[in-house]
Amino acid sequence: MPYVVVALFFAARANGQEPKQPVDRPLDKSYIKRIAGQVEPTFRGTQDRLQQYIDHFRHEAANDPRLFAFHAAAQAEGDKGVRLYGFVEFPETRNALAAYFAALGFDPVENQIETLPAKDLGSERFGFIKSAHSLSYVDPAEKEVGTDGLLGEPLYLLRAEGRHFLVHGGDGYLGYVNAGDIKRVDEKAFAEYLKGPRVCLRSNQQVDEVALPAGSRLKFLKEEGDKIVAQLPTGESISVAKGVCDLRDTPSEKIEIICAGAKQLLGTKYLWGGKTTKGVDCSGLVQVSYAGAGAVLPRDANQQFYMGRMTGTRWCRAAMRRGDTLYFLNPQGRISHTGLYLGNDQFIHAVEPTVRINSFNPEDKNYDAKRHASFAFARRLWE
Repeated sequence: MPYVVVALFFAARANGQEPKQPVDRPLDKSYIKRIAGQVEPTFRGTQDRLQQYIDHFRHEAANDPRLFAFHAAAQAEGDKGVRLYGFVEFPETRNALAAYFAALGFDPVENQIETLPAKDLGSERFGFIKSAHSLSYVDPAEKEVGTDGLLGEPLYLLRAEGRHFLVHGGDGYLGYVNAGDIKRVDEKAFAEYLKGPRVCLRSNQQVDEVALPAGSRLKFLKEEGDKIVAQLPTGESISVAKGVCDLRDTPSEKIEIICAGAKQLLGTKYLWGGKTTKGVDCSGLVQVSYAGAGAVLPRDANQQFYMGRMTGTRWCRAAMRRGDTLYFLNPQGRISHTGLYLGNDQFIHAVEPTVRINSFNPEDKNYDAKRHASFAFARRLWE
């Protein structure tokens, strides 16, 4: 089982752009061996402990399973082999898991794990909650509730399972949502509904037959006297009193402060742990840029990732806006890098040897194929 090199195609298209060629991103063999050695110091795995090995990998090497899909399993094959099946969100995790089992001494390792989003979703891999609210289940069979989705919440569909879809909600949280509560759309319609200001309900409202729960966020259409006209995910328009809602949009003044602060660090040398013009690292760049606009962010990239709403994924950048934070995976599938989106496919980040601006666009002179291939998610702190 070849596991030293992960040959990544950016298979899920983002705005119709893919890396010009496969990107070789070597797995960290010492890292893989270390986590394998933690659970099996002899590196001679046994087929009766397969589930224990999966659980250990999930705990040590996978990102937070509440925010990253991970549902892998293993089955014995022959005397010394193993078959991996189930699903994970990214090919980096898929390959790292196979490498881990190879390091445990299994041979052959048959890797049948699916990466998401599932191909059978077609172009309608996005959606919105179209009912007043819809419970999101950790397990739809057991009806274990994970969270609740409100009217207008954007969804990133990952796979269908019976009458439910596994989705990322607007905050990135994973769960199974009833298919009947989802208005499915393609990428263009998804981005269009999210464009512009949002009408945010302060209290529960009833407009004709439509229940609008507090916290709902709908597309703004226009103002009419003392009313705000909003659009439902299904396309219909409704009017609500101005006094019961807020009109919110990305605060352009603060975003410009953030982007200007980041650009002041252009050319600064990379320094692990640094946050000044003497040296800065990736999460330090994002942290101090947001601090200039009055926002306090955690220190590390894998902590900053929890902040804000999800606005982009590897397979969809159409709804991203200037000022969004970006998160990238290492070859083992862990969040290891962050940057700041500047719009028009451009992003600024701190890397060796210095802070620079790169692009997701393969036709741009600043194109960075490896970062393009490793991009995972974007998030927005203000709206």
